Amino acid sequence: MQKWDVLRIYCDFIPNPQDKFCIGIGPATNRFYFVNSEPPQFRKARELAVSITNLEAHFLNHTSFVDTTNLLTIRSTLVSGALLDEERHHGSIAPSLR
Repeated sequence: MQKWDVLRIYCDFIPNPQDKFCIGIGPATNRFYFVNSEPPQFRKARELAVSITNLEAHFLNHTSFVDTTNLLTIRSTLVSGALLDEERHHGSIAPSLR
C-alpha cells in the first residue's frame, strides 16, 4: 500500500460499524482519512472538507466528502484484512484531489 491508495475497510470502532472507503495518508503508521457521504457537521471542518464526485473516484456512486481535519489511525488487523482482499482495493486518489 502507498500514500493516497484507497481501501474499503470494515471499521468496527465507529458508532455504526460498517465498511468505509479510507484514503491512506501514512501507510506505515495506518493513518487514514475517511470518505463520508455527508460533509462534516462542524463549520471549520466543513470549510476544509474536500468533495469528491463519482467522476473523480469511480468507486463512488455519489458525491462524497473527506474531512481533512480528522486523520485516523486504524488498527493494523483491520488494514491487513482489507489488504488481503483484492476487491477492497480501489486504486489511488486522483492527483487533482491530493
